[in-house]
Amino acid sequence: MVSSSCGAAHSSSSSLQRGLCHGLRNSSSLAASTSGGSEAARLPLVLRRADDEALSPHPPTSDTGPLTVRYPFAIDYYKDREAVVYSLDERPLGLAPLPGAAFNVPVRLDILHRVVRYWRAKWQQGTHKAKSRNEVSGGGKKPWAQKKTGRARQGSIRSPLWKGGGVPHGPRPRSHAHGLPRSTRLLGMRCALSAKINEGRFFVVDDLINLRAAPLQDADDAAAAAAAAPALPSGYLADLPRPGGSSASRSSSSSSGSNPARWSRHGLAPADRTIREYGELKQRLGALTACSYGSTWLLVDSGEGGRDGGLRLRKLLKCSVVMEVVSPEELTVYHVLKYHRLVVTRDALQRISEALTRPHRVTKPVKHAWWTRRRQAVEAAVQELTEAEAQA
Repeated sequence: MVSSSCGAAHSSSSSLQRGLCHGLRNSSSLAASTSGGSEAARLPLVLRRADDEALSPHPPTSDTGPLTVRYPFAIDYYKDREAVVYSLDERPLGLAPLPGAAFNVPVRLDILHRVVRYWRAKWQQGTHKAKSRNEVSGGGKKPWAQKKTGRARQGSIRSPLWKGGGVPHGPRPRSHAHGLPRSTRLLGMRCALSAKINEGRFFVVDDLINLRAAPLQDADDAAAAAAAAPALPSGYLADLPRPGGSSASRSSSSSSGSNPARWSRHGLAPADRTIREYGELKQRLGALTACSYGSTWLLVDSGEGGRDGGLRLRKLLKCSVVMEVVSPEELTVYHVLKYHRLVVTRDALQRISEALTRPHRVTKPVKHAWWTRRRQAVEAAVQELTEAEAQA
């Protein structure tokens, strides 16, 4: 009798699964026929298609599985990209390379889910605690005699059967962390960053706390800047010698060390002003990222000791609920997915790129370095032969 009931349950579950699969296929094919192929191709995310053969949650390795995000535009995966580097006053300053192996990979939802669960379980405190019967105070004496009372036998008033007694099999302090391969965690970070770039929510800036003045183009611009120097609050432009000024002023300015060429960094003039108010920073970031959707920002700088944000930026955002600043070492997939927009400094982007592109597991570093040099030599030789053939 038991075996027949188990067999009936098994057959019913298998028939239910076949019916569910048939219904998914019919619904997807009906939607495709009614809406048209072009509209179905414009869907940004498709979890099931009519030609999906299995209901397995594990996607295949062809990068087009049921849990891989499909965008309404064509993407050449693993191809190198470039990002425009802006200043906080929306001036383009140059281009930053984005390696395709780190910033242009297929976005897999199952990997993102696994990595987010890993980090949240690792961060869970696990301080839950309930007292058992031997930890509750009292209950050392038997409440009444074992026999001849007409009542059920009891040995302690702190039994789990009594009100105020102990809790059987209650929660104990423990760690909820579970293991996850480092390769999977790195793949999750690559997927999260690629998703931000594909959605247009990834921005690169030169600095998050300092407003840098525009570079001087020629002598006329330098003369105009020197003439307008008294109107400036502070900075290197106010210390420039004025044309036709006295020798004392020129000597004082030269002695102060106001040399834009020496202070320049990445072709920019020295910092003209530092942002000191949270409202101004939020306004400038909103104007810089106005082309994207969202109302929260995740800022990534070089760290507390960096010059592109540092401790001053962290003090500025101490009470903010729509902004958070982290270093590249503290950046996780949970942070990237939690906030709508991701703003990264140039130095932080370089460190993130290095962490995502270098081999994470090298058992024999000497042998790996030898093969790397050999591959580079072969590539250089092939390139030289190709150029020689093209010239011939």
